[in-house]
Amino acid sequence: MIEKDKVVGNISNLFNRYSGKEELENEINRLQSHIVELELDVRTANIRYEKNIESEKKAVAAKQEAEEKLNALEVKLKTLEHEMDKERTDIPASISFTCNDQFSKQRTEEFLRSLSTITYVDSSLVTLYVAAGESPASIKDYELLTERVDSETLALAEKVESTTGFVLFYSPDHMINELLVPPLPLDKSSWSTDNKFDISTISELLNKDAAVCVLVAHAGESFTGFSLDSQDFDSFQMIKTSVKAKHAKGGFSQRRFERLRDEDIAHHIDKVRLALKNLLDEFSGSIDYMILAGELPLAKEIALDIPLDVTQVYLSSDVRIEKHNISGIMKQLMTCRRYRL
Repeated sequence: MIEKDKVVGNISNLFNRYSGKEELENEINRLQSHIVELELDVRTANIRYEKNIESEKKAVAAKQEAEEKLNALEVKLKTLEHEMDKERTDIPASISFTCNDQFSKQRTEEFLRSLSTITYVDSSLVTLYVAAGESPASIKDYELLTERVDSETLALAEKVESTTGFVLFYSPDHMINELLVPPLPLDKSSWSTDNKFDISTISELLNKDAAVCVLVAHAGESFTGFSLDSQDFDSFQMIKTSVKAKHAKGGFSQRRFERLRDEDIAHHIDKVRLALKNLLDEFSGSIDYMILAGELPLAKEIALDIPLDVTQVYLSSDVRIEKHNISGIMKQLMTCRRYRL
């Protein structure tokens, strides 16, 4: 019987070996083990997915909360801006600048010297410097300033249009209430009280040997120049082209005329832009300020694509270009505007 079982076992082993059944069973076992591993991986992935879903929900909630806070702040900002605008417009029409003059550099220096001789017994004289791009309301300790300067004066100062900033000289008895807009930008805001006015900052600015590149733009006649000391031009060029005058209103002929005029202006822009580029290439690295004047939209269009890493100053004054008086162009650019409040 034992021999019979042994023979049957040997025959079964031989059958399994030659039929491939053993290999199939091994493969089945391997695949089943792999399935178990995959099931574990799936289970791990599901756990991670659930955690990611939870994190995503928290992130969405945090984003919504941040957006709500941002919206609330924007509403608050708009409300404050509206209140400020309302305060400005609520100023009676009778309150305005009593004087608006243009002072030459020499006249400004004489005016400042006169102010410097004024002294009070107490430290009640206020000197307020507002930097280019800023306003009185944005400077440090503005609340304290409002205790020293009346609201009507500050409201008028807010309305001054200047790309270079301004300086206010103020006495509480209103004997002195003067505001000066310099030709070059003030770079720092500050205010102080003393028994005399602080003219040091604006005096230094007026006497600064600033190297300036100038563009005075007019349709058909423009000017480019460079001055090492903002007094006399070291290099300049006048560019003249033919640009048609404006046409009276009227139908097809007007549209055709305006198209031709636009072409003339485009040609003029190209010529001036080339002259300006050559000037900038020649004095690259030596320029402190780029002054744009004349027709400002035209000047900005000309300087639009010219890379220049210096401060640009926009002067809205109507600068006259006179071939026989080139030095007069710089004098016009370097004037101060004076307001009597």
